[in-house]
Amino acid sequence: MRNESVAVLDIRSYEVTFLIGAKGVNGTFVFRGSKSENYEGYSSEGFLDEASFRRAVISAVTSVRQSYEGTIREIYVGAPAAFTQVYTKGHTISFPSRRKITSQEIDALYDSGLADLLAPGRFVRRSDMYFALGDNRKYFDASDLYGIPTASLKGALCYYFVSDAFSEAVDSVLKELGFEKVEIIPQSLAQAYYLLPEKTREGYAFFLDVGFLSTSVSVVYGNGIVHEESFDCGAGYILVSLMRELGVDYETAEEILSSANVSGGAVSKDLMWTDGSGAAYSVREINDIIKYGLDELCESVDKFFEKYYRDKSTMGFAANPISVTGEGIGLIRGAAEHISKRLCRVTQIVCPDLPYYDKPVFSSRIAVLATALGDRTKSGFFNRIFNIFGGKK
Repeated sequence: MRNESVAVLDIRSYEVTFLIGAKGVNGTFVFRGSKSENYEGYSSEGFLDEASFRRAVISAVTSVRQSYEGTIREIYVGAPAAFTQVYTKGHTISFPSRRKITSQEIDALYDSGLADLLAPGRFVRRSDMYFALGDNRKYFDASDLYGIPTASLKGALCYYFVSDAFSEAVDSVLKELGFEKVEIIPQSLAQAYYLLPEKTREGYAFFLDVGFLSTSVSVVYGNGIVHEESFDCGAGYILVSLMRELGVDYETAEEILSSANVSGGAVSKDLMWTDGSGAAYSVREINDIIKYGLDELCESVDKFFEKYYRDKSTMGFAANPISVTGEGIGLIRGAAEHISKRLCRVTQIVCPDLPYYDKPVFSSRIAVLATALGDRTKSGFFNRIFNIFGGKK
């Protein structure tokens, strides 16, 4: 692989995307190749058809390889929230005497905290909500600690694990395709870090990723995820409801959903949507079906907040907006507005600030690419040498 490029496999609940990209100028990216393939998807129980997943991955990778001049040995995989478990831990280590903090002390804190965990699955990543020294001042960037003398180091730490079934399915097909090293990146963490400004993440930030068959809600603090859950709900379930309630085929349901808009108020009962053959369907009924599907999604989000934040009813906490992204939001016009009304919370659609890719459907693949490129930079030779001597300061 060319040193400046990375290979990424982004896994969504109805589509996989393989791409090779590099850093461009001013926060942009240069794409060496990209291909998406549909498959049967996954639910909270796992892949619906692992053979379908394998075929989609093989097809996408093979298609890009045919036009890419280079050797690809390493790949970064975006793991959906449905396969990811986050464990948080407040942890402290002490030193025999005061010492200046370097990257080695940060690593020791993480390693010590991980050693105490008895978690199932494959450990894939770590991050922090914040660090603190003896005065309990919060540091959201580990490098801000470098050079400060202290006798103890504290951290609100996050550890990310993926299920063995997911890890084995991914490793199996990618090793078969010749990849020697497979790095897994939690999708939600990558999106939160890439799409949400640093200042937003220094308070409780709420992130809702609406997919096709699966939706996840995350609470982000600093560079970590505090709580996260996923549930079987998304645009695909709404399409099935349209097919069932209106008696239409899948293609017609897709046309109806793409042309609908549920952000407005009441619709006249006489307003009709007409397909190419002249068949007419009530717009009011269409909107009611879509809103009902979105209401089911909102009920799951409501239960999530009730479960973890029943007692955190301060005005500041409740006023924090929900950042919404994912293909489900892109497919349904007015979905964010309806969710806002239903949850009584401000919503804001977030997506990459890039030409052509400035749509929610591209959020996860671009975020995973950005994270992978960041990892590649951190693992570079000069950066490793730099960290041996303590990093910054």
